Amino acid sequence: MQRRECNGITYFLNRRKGLRNLRVHIDSQGRVMVSAPYYVPFSKVDGFVAANSQWIVQHVGLVPVHTYETGDMIPLLGGVKALEVVDRPLTSETRKMSQYSIDSGKIIVYAKNKDIGLVKKEIKKLYVDTVSKVLASRVEFWADEIGVEVPRYGVNNAKTKWGVCYPTQNRLYLSYMCAVLPYELIDMTVLHEVCHLKVHGHGQPFWALMKEHMPDLDERKARLREISKTGVNLNLV
Repeated sequence: MQRRECNGITYFLNRRKGLRNLRVHIDSQGRVMVSAPYYVPFSKVDGFVAANSQWIVQHVGLVPVHTYETGDMIPLLGGVKALEVVDRPLTSETRKMSQYSIDSGKIIVYAKNKDIGLVKKEIKKLYVDTVSKVLASRVEFWADEIGVEVPRYGVNNAKTKWGVCYPTQNRLYLSYMCAVLPYELIDMTVLHEVCHLKVHGHGQPFWALMKEHMPDLDERKARLREISKTGVNLNLV
């Protein structure tokens, strides 16, 4: 990772194998992180940063730092919910109970001594459960619509990709961090991966297939790009 300057903006450049496009996001420490293919020259990367300088200036420092204590605001399904941490001892009985709940717009997490590590563990479980529910309701629907079979799907720990599929094995995964997205953007991600089981790559036939089943695709893609740039998915659990 290289540290560079452009138009008064300090950014960190990460060259990534297999990447096709330039990307920028703000990480959990408020740093400007730029990803680029190996073959893209510095001049083009600097030009990309300059072209996005207004957005960068607006968003640097806006990524929230989480305390995982009562009063923290936790992103969920496109909104935020206040966190309430309740001290609850671990006993043979409480181990059988869910260690989190959602009530009156709040996320309540039960953790012995309000241990932050346990709180983070439960928030992650909430995220995994949330994405799993969407997958359970939408994978079969889109598979029927597209005309493919998806015998295996699930949730993974990725923080740099919202979803991934393995066409030769007819399986797909969504990142648990998809739980921070609005439902309609998670649904778009499910459709994206299901479509890859029928059309490989991101050529015109692929996007045509997606748009056939999701007419407002361009608007949803634009919203997902803006959310991705904020780095909201990089600084949680």
